[in-house]
Amino acid sequence: MNPYFVALVAFLVVMAGMAFLMGLFYALRAAGARIGGAPAEPVSGVNPELLAVVAAAASEALQAPVRLHRVHVHRGPVIERWSRAGRMDIMVSRRVEPKR
Repeated sequence: MNPYFVALVAFLVVMAGMAFLMGLFYALRAAGARIGGAPAEPVSGVNPELLAVVAAAASEALQAPVRLHRVHVHRGPVIERWSRAGRMDIMVSRRVEPKR
């Protein structure tokens, strides 16, 4: 068989597979939009009044209607642990070993 023909067939098979997956993803997204997402469960520690204030502030800042989809509560100590671990990695990587 001609190697160019094999390469062309392989290319077309890959492109057809990618087109199929892209169509599947668009169909799933459209089905999800049609069904509508379930309302988000309230986050522990965030009361509805705070969410209303955040939505009003965002609406005022953007001068457009705003809809909150997800709220991420920033927790400081978890970030501090990751920062500390990153600093330790940098210090260990730059440590100079004594010559023996």
